[in-house]
Amino acid sequence: MVKLAVSLRKLVFRIILIGAGSSAYAEQASPFYVANQNPFVQIFGLPKAEPGTITPKGKLDAGFLYQVSNNAIQSDANGESIIWDGETAQYDFRFRYGVSEKLELGLDVPFIDHSGGYLDSIIRNYHDLMGFPNDRQEQFEKNQIDYQLDENGVSSRKSGLGDVRFTAAIPLFSKSIQSGRHLALRSMLKLPTGNAEDLLGSGGTDVSMGLAYSDYEMLSGINTVLSTYAGAIYMGNTEVLRHKQRHFAGYGGVSLDWLALDWLELKLQMDIHSAFYDSDLAQLGSSMQLLAGGTLHFPGEVLLDFGISEQLITDATPDVGFFLFLRHLF
Repeated sequence: MVKLAVSLRKLVFRIILIGAGSSAYAEQASPFYVANQNPFVQIFGLPKAEPGTITPKGKLDAGFLYQVSNNAIQSDANGESIIWDGETAQYDFRFRYGVSEKLELGLDVPFIDHSGGYLDSIIRNYHDLMGFPNDRQEQFEKNQIDYQLDENGVSSRKSGLGDVRFTAAIPLFSKSIQSGRHLALRSMLKLPTGNAEDLLGSGGTDVSMGLAYSDYEMLSGINTVLSTYAGAIYMGNTEVLRHKQRHFAGYGGVSLDWLALDWLELKLQMDIHSAFYDSDLAQLGSSMQLLAGGTLHFPGEVLLDFGISEQLITDATPDVGFFLFLRHLF
């Protein structure tokens, strides 16, 4: 009987630990921190998805994003033409600091690399294996860079500092994680620090404002966190396609985050935005992008997001993309 009681106590203690661990992991659940890498869209201040929670007071949330996207397309419409063949990689150093319980401040320092890349052969071999057509890819040489739209674009490798971003967030509504519904107002200021001629930036100053909502309660029965986000962007005069540019655009999305295990989340996310240009080219129109992947939890509050992005409906997003986002709460 004594051994049975000891065993029961150990079992209860393990259940409590597992529950506490799951709650801690759930509290950190957030959407994928990526955005459309269309080379003529990523120059603007399109926000990446963030949660309705803000960084706790006195804590620093530091992260490093690697995102690479590949495309091969040539299109014409009403006298406009675009060639979009190459790869764009982004290396983004992201910081979020909890100044107080009511204020989070942040900084993004991106480095952009437009190049011929390395994914062409992988994509073509995958298409052959699955029986998918390679018509788009085979109209271009492998691993070349050619981004051309009217008189703008790059045809050789270009890399360097992108447009630096400053962010701020305040909670509008927040309940405890046990009954967790969180709503935050998030804003961003993008400065023209990137070279517009090399498609590393827009050459203008952009501002965005939006709402981010995280709900830990609605789907708690299936261990899933729901996140939604929506907002608007004002874009200053660009040096890239000023005669086509729109000054206002909207964005939004929804994310489902299933807490499969204490150390693993599986995620499905859809991001959308309206057109940034007045153009008949589908590649400059409204965008809908699907993201799928997950988050690995390591000791010491180290998290690793991983996943793949695919275009939906239009050609305004890359054919395929991959991303890794390593972050740590100090």
